[in-house]
Amino acid sequence: MIETLRIDDLTVLYARPGLARHHPVLLVHGYFATASVFRDWLGFFAERGFPAYALNLRGREGSRPGIDVGKASMADFVDDVAAVAVHLDNPVLVGHSMGGLLVQCAAERGLAHAAALITPAPPRGISVLSLALVARQVKYLPAILRARPVRPSARDLTALVLNRVPPAERAAVLRELVPDSGRAGRDMSITGVAVDPRRVRCPVFVVGADDDRFIPPVVVRRVASRYGAPIQTMIGRGHMLVLEPGWKAVADVVARWCTSV
Repeated sequence: MIETLRIDDLTVLYARPGLARHHPVLLVHGYFATASVFRDWLGFFAERGFPAYALNLRGREGSRPGIDVGKASMADFVDDVAAVAVHLDNPVLVGHSMGGLLVQCAAERGLAHAAALITPAPPRGISVLSLALVARQVKYLPAILRARPVRPSARDLTALVLNRVPPAERAAVLRELVPDSGRAGRDMSITGVAVDPRRVRCPVFVVGADDDRFIPPVVVRRVASRYGAPIQTMIGRGHMLVLEPGWKAVADVVARWCTSV
């Protein structure tokens, strides 16, 4: 059963294991997403003895209500991850997409027992921009530059992040996605978010997807190289591999690594 907790004015989904045998796991969602993308993962990890938590970053699902989500910075989001990580006392951090970059930042602060990065947004110095991505992002530049909420079209989301989600399931996924921060988008795509790899002292594991059109495999490999981390590329998967058909294989790869560290 999934419970909803409140930690430091943030909503956190939680699955209690029958017998806790491992460090807690904190799952951190990506841009336009909420903790719901990890709902199935919570039970999966709890069944394997992990106290399993999934955080809703501020501006969604009741986390820090009343804020202007368009103005939330990446530093604000890192503070959200840090608040829950401190409460959980040295959890394994697992982040998808933007969440993967937030996990890198939290690990730099020494807040992670270990860090698993799933198709992670890259830190400053590793560009994620491509001609195809820039062409689709131009229309969102006013919101990004003015720190307003970014509201992507269903067509762009389908092309970039849902290409491996079956057509019959896309409408349900799209209903779960939310507007996100223009300020955070600017931090990631224009100014960059600095992470000093020398200060990331915990074990790091990276998972990529061979058909990811948002964070391409070459970018994911560069992130893994920055930390000297092992990498596993999932075949036949796109950017939303955490909820695409076959998500259990992805969760199993991550859980097995989490068990080993």
